[in-house]
Amino acid sequence: MNFTDKSIKALKAKDKRYVLTESGNYGEGRLQIRVSETGAKTFRVQYHINGKRKVIGLGNYPIVDLKKARSKHAKISALLSDNIDPQEHRLQNQKAKFESAAKKTMHQMLDDFNVYISTRWAASTIDRTEKLIKRNLTPFITPDLMPDEFTIDMARDIIYRVYNRGAKEQARLVRSVLMSILKYAIDFDNSPEQYKKPNLYEIKSNFIRDINFETPKNKGERWLNEEELKKVWHAEDLPYYTQQYIKLALCLGGQRINEVYASRASEYDIKNKTFTIPASRIKIKQRGDHIVPLSNLAIPIIQELMQQQGSAGQMFPHRDNPTATAHVSTIRMAILRWCEKHSVKPFNPRDLRRTCKTLMGKAGINKTNRDILQQHHKFDVSSVHYDRYDYMTEKRESIEVWEKFIINVIN
Repeated sequence: MNFTDKSIKALKAKDKRYVLTESGNYGEGRLQIRVSETGAKTFRVQYHINGKRKVIGLGNYPIVDLKKARSKHAKISALLSDNIDPQEHRLQNQKAKFESAAKKTMHQMLDDFNVYISTRWAASTIDRTEKLIKRNLTPFITPDLMPDEFTIDMARDIIYRVYNRGAKEQARLVRSVLMSILKYAIDFDNSPEQYKKPNLYEIKSNFIRDINFETPKNKGERWLNEEELKKVWHAEDLPYYTQQYIKLALCLGGQRINEVYASRASEYDIKNKTFTIPASRIKIKQRGDHIVPLSNLAIPIIQELMQQQGSAGQMFPHRDNPTATAHVSTIRMAILRWCEKHSVKPFNPRDLRRTCKTLMGKAGINKTNRDILQQHHKFDVSSVHYDRYDYMTEKRESIEVWEKFIINVIN
């Protein structure tokens, strides 16, 4: 028989469901209509493939009318003529749609990366990276671009846009961040948590490593000798907060810039003569808080800064934002202007850490204790995850020796 709208409408329910089959060739699949006990009518196609009889549904009548059913039947017949199982084809399409819906755009991947680093990197590095992404990546990536569509040429265009404006060191950082972003995406898709789940990013290789260019070697070698240290300690023509930062950074044995500059009054315990750097500002957070003993030389500097702390307790408050810390570039530029004015070889805040490390050696502090004071002694697995000794005795001994050395130099 051949179905017509009239014949389909005339079909009635029976005690048991039944199936009517339209005439046709087995190789093309045969259109059927099944009538249930309730009178519901469903189109389907019965076909044979690889010696097995199978059935695939097309939808309920009249939502799927006869015209639509015949159109679907024709597509199934075409698949069968190519020896493709319509059921498997449908499942593959559904899986592809599901995986496609799960995938994220490049912009979403950048957002995910920012969340990822927010609990793993130092605060200063996070801030610098987020600003770099916002300025140099996001504006030049279309909102609908998928990660697997991101090519090496697109990456080169982003990097060389920065490089060609003369910011070669910034271009190096852009390349480094791009490499970290792609590594994050690859590692995530291949993580145990994602096993047998759709890939979110579908990046197969970290091609950023193939983008190479000459960049200035930024290996730090600058440190202040004793004469320079004395001169900058007594530099009354430096801005107030810059000079106070330099003095405090030296007294604390050269802790990392953000660890001191972003410090708050509550982290200084004058009574017990300690400065606690919270894990959130430490380079390797797994090591936990880092406690630095305070010398008598440091305490008056700290007390003076406390009297002028910001509304959120920050020791170096932002001029225009009462709850924020001033930007490190403020110190950097002030130091450079002062160096130029006094014909001193330029240095930056990071060089104070190197100065302390070098001159503490001259003061007689052995390398192990210098490393302990500057958090350079815990990079192995056993130290990071298991050694919980605070080394306060060693650190206090080092600070006492260092204080005597500084006093001898500046007087």
